[in-house]
Amino acid sequence: MNRYISFLKKYFLLSSITVLLFSASCQKSDAPAPIPPRTRDTSRVPGNPASNTAVNTWITDSMRIYYYWNESIPKDDLLNLKLAPPDFFESILDDADRFSWIQNVDDLNDNLAGVSTTTGLNIMLVSYNDDKNVLGVVRYVIPGSPADNLGIKRGVLFSEINGTTMTPGNYETLLDPYFNGESFQITLATIENDVVKEGNKVNLSVTRVDEPSVYYHKIFTTNSGKEVGYIFYNRFLNEKADELFSVFNEFKSSGVNELILDLRYNLGGGISVSGVLAALIKQSYNKDQIFVNYNYNKLFNALIPLEERNDSFAKLFPAVSNIQNTDNAISDIDSKVKNANLNLPKVYILGTYNSASASELVIHNLAPYMQVIHIGETTRGKNEGSITIEDKRTPRVINWALQPIIVKLADKNGEGDYDQGLIPDYEVDETDVLPLLPIGSEQDPLVAKALSLIDPISSPQARARTMAITPTPLLQKVSFANKFDERTMKAKPVQVDGTIDTETLKKIKEEK
Repeated sequence: MNRYISFLKKYFLLSSITVLLFSASCQKSDAPAPIPPRTRDTSRVPGNPASNTAVNTWITDSMRIYYYWNESIPKDDLLNLKLAPPDFFESILDDADRFSWIQNVDDLNDNLAGVSTTTGLNIMLVSYNDDKNVLGVVRYVIPGSPADNLGIKRGVLFSEINGTTMTPGNYETLLDPYFNGESFQITLATIENDVVKEGNKVNLSVTRVDEPSVYYHKIFTTNSGKEVGYIFYNRFLNEKADELFSVFNEFKSSGVNELILDLRYNLGGGISVSGVLAALIKQSYNKDQIFVNYNYNKLFNALIPLEERNDSFAKLFPAVSNIQNTDNAISDIDSKVKNANLNLPKVYILGTYNSASASELVIHNLAPYMQVIHIGETTRGKNEGSITIEDKRTPRVINWALQPIIVKLADKNGEGDYDQGLIPDYEVDETDVLPLLPIGSEQDPLVAKALSLIDPISSPQARARTMAITPTPLLQKVSFANKFDERTMKAKPVQVDGTIDTETLKKIKEEK
């Protein structure tokens, strides 16, 4: 314990604002800097034993403090500090940990901010020819990306990568450029009379893309006159809360009285903007209502009183504001929420296996306050939060950043047992209609189900429109789909940076 307290006093840097980012920093001036993966200088590679020992010591010290499963980390004399940092990091993770990771610090921070080097494609796989061949299906395209500029749309099929036909045996290797953010070529495909026909070849380049959080929104007017807001929300980005305010202001001014929140591919992100989204939806909003409860490791639970292990909406707000003063930031966001709040008694949320983390938090933590109707599939099952730990010195010495799980999340009643995923109220598979229909289409199986529940009067017409689109019997969901999704659709953490405030540090010092 004394070692932990000493380490905290030396390394634990906390923001004075409760919900802003905080980081653990290495203060050892003699620690050599590892070379990040992108560096081509072979004279100082990450495999250098001296570099690795210093970095891995920093990793160990950080993880022994923050990591939720810190007690499972092996004793120091059992650690191989000479491993490459990514290998070492993996070696100390608990078996129950599915989501912690290590990455080049710049790449990780870009990732969490919605910036990536990509072609802009997000894809799924289907099989045909008795599972002997595989087709790629475009789920969505990031606006402004190379794929978007080439006119590639959701539902587009392709059969080849770099001139080689995809099969269950080679698709992972062929898709390495896709996974690694590199350029590649696809061969477009169409289906005519149950026969796959190959078309043009398209060369996809990569570039740095700043991904929006809101991809699409619209308002449906049902046969009975209900105004239904629809929003396809794809990333919980604290820096882009204004995108939500803009859409919800439009919804409110247009008299929206029902809401379809599409989180089918949303893998998570910041806890603060998830609180904002929930606040914009719920009935009888009050900034002081509890949105989330936290359960840390034994070290932090001993230091933080039970009644303080939670965040109200207000406590989450400063992280989405540019205003430095905490009280003013809370007041600013609270005002924006009140102006755009829809005050709804229920919400229809579209969620699938590729809905995770902050998406699940919104589904689960809104439920004590209102009726949440979940349409789709069982979600990923990530009821955990993480922080970013990085070297904040100038100049920076260590070029790795850690994103370890540090906390289990629960709703206002302390309930958070959804590590196996959230089961839908209505099970609907979007691949019941292939190729995939445009995002927001009334014929999309998930949207159609929500609209039929909202307005049963229009349900027969909605079913008729969906059934009029003849599914392609040639295409089938593949048995390796989940394996593929785990690699291509990695759940983003619920970023809880800053939820341990400066009062905790003060208590640590007093105890010392």
